[in-house]
Order: sequence, then structure tokens, then C-alpha cells
Amino acid sequence: MVRQNFWSGMVVVGFALLALIWIIPNYAGSNPFAQMPPELVPNIAAWIMLICGVIITLGAVIDMVRTGETPLAHDIDWIGLAWALWPFVYVAVAIYLLTLFKITYIGAVLIGGMLFLLGERRWYILLGCSVVPVLMLYVLSVYMMRIGVV
Repeated sequence: MVRQNFWSGMVVVGFALLALIWIIPNYAGSNPFAQMPPELVPNIAAWIMLICGVIITLGAVIDMVRTGETPLAHDIDWIGLAWALWPFVYVAVAIYLLTLFKITYIGAVLIGGMLFLLGERRWYILLGCSVVPVLMLYVLSVYMMRIGVV
């Protein structure tokens, strides 16, 4: 568990640094008429992520030094690693499918499929968590088109 905490903290620190150095400066946009700069909230979130990641990493380093554990393992559980990666593959395929079809057509199926694969078997939870957000998005977009916002 200490090794997992170490690598989780390192990933969070890496993503926070990536956000602070590259993503936020290049993609936060600018709005000179805004009361609050558009990069303020993402910067605050990235700094919180950075601080939390450093705390987790330092705690894991202290525990690893105390127990004599190394950050890298010699025996990698490849089946466990593959099992941990399938949600990322699912999301990547879902993103690709969303470039081909509208979210109102396949969104509920994608969300319901992910919930089912994660172990949810109650039909009312599957329907509620997959169909309701897509329907609300559809209703909201139709309403926004009607009043001329979108």
C-alpha cells in the first residue's frame, strides 16, 4: 500500500505541474471584461492538487524508508495491471464514439455500460444514473436553443 501511495502522489503531482505549467496558461483563455480571470479557479485547484500530492508522496517516502521498501517492484502483476487499465480503455473508446455520434444517442448506453462493468446490478440505479443525465442535457440544450443562448 505504501508503494501505491507513493506512485499515486507522484501522478497527482505530475498532473498538477502539467496543469500549472502548460494546460492552464495555454488553454484557460482570456476575458478582459470578466470580474474574475478565467485561470483563477483552475490555478487554485492545481495548487491544491500539488500540495495534496506532495503530502501523500512525502508520507509514503517516510513509510518506505522506515520499512525498507523500494518504490519499484521486481515482480509486476501484469494481470492486475491490465485489470486496472480497462476503465481507461473504456473511456478512450467512449470518447472516440462520441466524436462519431451525438451524446444524446449513445450517452446513456456508455454510462450504463460502465456502471454495469463496475458491478452495479440494480436496474433503477443503472437507469437513473445513465438516462437521467442524458435526458437533462437534452432538455437543457433544447431549452437553451429556444431562448437563443446556444
